[in-house]
Amino acid sequence: MTRRSTLRRVLVSRETLFAVLAVLLASALCIGLGFWQFGRFEHKRDVADVIHANFDAEPVPLQDVLPSPESALAPEDDWTPVTLRGSYCTDAQCLLYVRNRQLDGQVGFWQLVPYRTEDGTTLLVVRGWVNSQGDVSEPVSAPPVPEGEQEITVRLRPAEPTLDREIPPGQVHSVNPPQIDGLLPEHDGTLVRGAYGDLEAEDPSGPRPAALPDPETGLGPHLSYAFQWWIFALFFPAALIYRTRRTIQDLNEGEGASADDTADEGAPARTTTDHRPRRAAHSRPRGQDEEEEDALIDHRDG
Repeated sequence: MTRRSTLRRVLVSRETLFAVLAVLLASALCIGLGFWQFGRFEHKRDVADVIHANFDAEPVPLQDVLPSPESALAPEDDWTPVTLRGSYCTDAQCLLYVRNRQLDGQVGFWQLVPYRTEDGTTLLVVRGWVNSQGDVSEPVSAPPVPEGEQEITVRLRPAEPTLDREIPPGQVHSVNPPQIDGLLPEHDGTLVRGAYGDLEAEDPSGPRPAALPDPETGLGPHLSYAFQWWIFALFFPAALIYRTRRTIQDLNEGEGASADDTADEGAPARTTTDHRPRRAAHSRPRGQDEEEEDALIDHRDG
């Protein structure tokens, strides 16, 4: 069998076809996981860019970011500081606590209070974090909501999605203004529906719950993970090529050894002896003189 026929036999074998299919599936999976990790990296990078641009910027009026209470907060305006003048709602029904919020590894609540501005717009404001009462799903005693007119600075955050779950009185699962609006007492103002505020400062200042931590701007290991998955995608074809070449080489070497053995079996056996013809040994007939000599020797011995 020629080398070309050996190559054809290996490449079109069922084992090779199954191996190619497995390599294609494994490589496609690795490539997809690499793009997934790269997408997570891009998302974190974009979020970090927005935080760096807005978090420490100078406060602006609320209308500069949200032209109307129905406006949604644009992604590029996330964490934008705004300055408001007005007062908190101090009615007992206005004080809400957002469940399952963490701070330094502990699970507690956010204190959430409506704040009505001088122009009649109401914004939900997270004043800070409050710990829970051990195993009881209730907040510990928190500083009271300040009364009277105040000027506050908050950073705008997008409204959270609605969570359709049963909640205890005075608590909510997410900061979703349209859902929370039904829990508040009647008010004359218009509630901002697409955003809420994370409290930065109050003037005059007073006791408040623990401030929320600054947002995370790290990009994580997603970019390196993406390249690792893409390298894995190259490994499988390389391994298949190496294995196929070794298989072809082994077959060629085995067929060459078989051909040599067949040739040796058909050839005459080799000897190291001299094949020149030898002369046949012929016995010479004994003559009369020799017979007389033998008779004389026998007589002497006798």
